[in-house]
Amino acid sequence: MTWNLRLVEMTDPQYPDDPYIEIREVYYDQIGKPLGHSVATMGGADKDEIKTYLQWAMDALDKSVLHFGE
Repeated sequence: MTWNLRLVEMTDPQYPDDPYIEIREVYYDQIGKPLGHSVATMGGADKDEIKTYLQWAMDALDKSVLHFGE
């Protein structure tokens, strides 16, 4: 299984007409189909690891937005 950071459109059940976008960790199967996602948190052993994570977040801006439930 692989993962990366992606933008995911989310909807709060209380406000279904007001979607918003989050950066999430998205997990993929062997053929690249998204299996699920989780909250992305930033942390690391040092500043360089956090810089790397921030770069992954920036890379997510160049990819299409995924939609919750897809």
